[in-house]
Amino acid sequence: MRKVATVFLALMSICGVSHANLIVNGSFENNDIPNNSWRPFNAGTVDGWSGTNMELWDQFQRFKTFDGRQYAELNANGNGGRYSIYQTINTIAGQSYDVSFVYAARRRKNESFRFDILDINDSVLFSTVIDDHKVKSWSEFYSEFTAQSNLTTIRFSTINRGTYGNFIDNVSVTGAPALALRASSFSVPEPSSILMLSAAMVFLARRRKQR
Repeated sequence: MRKVATVFLALMSICGVSHANLIVNGSFENNDIPNNSWRPFNAGTVDGWSGTNMELWDQFQRFKTFDGRQYAELNANGNGGRYSIYQTINTIAGQSYDVSFVYAARRRKNESFRFDILDINDSVLFSTVIDDHKVKSWSEFYSEFTAQSNLTTIRFSTINRGTYGNFIDNVSVTGAPALALRASSFSVPEPSSILMLSAAMVFLARRRKQR
């Protein structure tokens, strides 16, 4: 009984870890700004993120966030050039990861940016141009990748010049479900098997109590 319980708890722990977000400050909440406002931030001053300047908005101009209260605008207040922000995370070579975020246009539907996933040598694992924005309406992006090194970088880069456009929120990278299978030293059961295991634990506990 004790062994079954130990395996069951270990299983739940592995599943939880595999779905933890590896991105720091993925919803841009850590640098708090006043409600219904926006602020420019110099490169590297937004918690977790590196790259060029960026802006943070707190539901400014009545545009609601997707998650939390704040989101980022890639096209920062500055020289009107192109901008890029990125974050490097710890990964396991050969493991699969899910990546997701939401995006929206500020003024024009033709606002666009490039999303890249790079390994430790800056080799491209995934790259796509996102140009199907809706003005002040969130769209969701989902994909997955297989890490090739112990460090992986995700990067957002503007394509259109200027200081208007490309809102980003709720950035997430998590271990794909298969990660729990490979990380464990025992077979991870399907949901139905988990229910059967739970029932077996209850049955064994009752028998022990009756004895």
